Amino acid sequence: MKQTFGWRGLLGVLLFLAIAWGVALPATAQGQSGITSPAAGTAVTGDVPIFGTAVIEPFQKYELHYKQEPSGDDAYIYFGGGTTPVNNGQLGIWQAGGLPPGSYSIRLRVVKADGNYAEFFAPNLSVNQGPAPTPTSSEPTPTSIPTATFTPAPQPTPIVGAVQQPSVEGESALLPTATPAQVAAVEGGAPAAESAPAAADLAAAEGGVTAVLPADSGGLTRELGEALAFDMLRERFWNGVRYSALFCFAIFALFGGKRLFEWVWTQFR
Repeated sequence: MKQTFGWRGLLGVLLFLAIAWGVALPATAQGQSGITSPAAGTAVTGDVPIFGTAVIEPFQKYELHYKQEPSGDDAYIYFGGGTTPVNNGQLGIWQAGGLPPGSYSIRLRVVKADGNYAEFFAPNLSVNQGPAPTPTSSEPTPTSIPTATFTPAPQPTPIVGAVQQPSVEGESALLPTATPAQVAAVEGGAPAAESAPAAADLAAAEGGVTAVLPADSGGLTRELGEALAFDMLRERFWNGVRYSALFCFAIFALFGGKRLFEWVWTQFR
């Protein structure tokens, strides 16, 4: 009797431990779930990643909701979720950039297979109520070094119609200065030969020395042109003679080669 009670007592202890383990495991898993980021009272803007843990036994799914405060539980709006447990990872992304500025709350609902669920919250989130915090750096901002700008010196403006020739020492007493009447005569088309005597007379009157221009400069130019034309004609004539000789030689070679080929063909056929 004592031995029978001992076996039954051992079985009862084992059964009790199994039931206690099955009850304690879901409670422990449920206690691990929650939202770790963003923390309560955080200022957020734009797309906000939601991090945390969503585990429960037996697991079915998890859901993410948000609402603007103050409002009731029926004001929560679904924005994300999943059917796979998440352990200390990203649960979803809350697109808060288009929401009106204000205070909001996020709710994480972890649902069991039988429909029961556990809920976790991240309250008092300040949305679009100021600039998002930016990371600061202890390094000083580098100061830009100004770049020197090169400005070219202004160039002198040439005077149209006035040409200044460089003066050579000793030539001022030898060269005559043209009078306005002589300049007008040259610009109006007067021959250079006609202005030469006036320049010579002016130089003689001033006691200077001047160069005497040839009176027949036009005839010399004409003779030079005729000589060049004759040389060109003679060169073209000899070029024609050379080309004619080459052409005749080519014709002779063609017919001579033909005759030679016929003779060879006749001899060795």
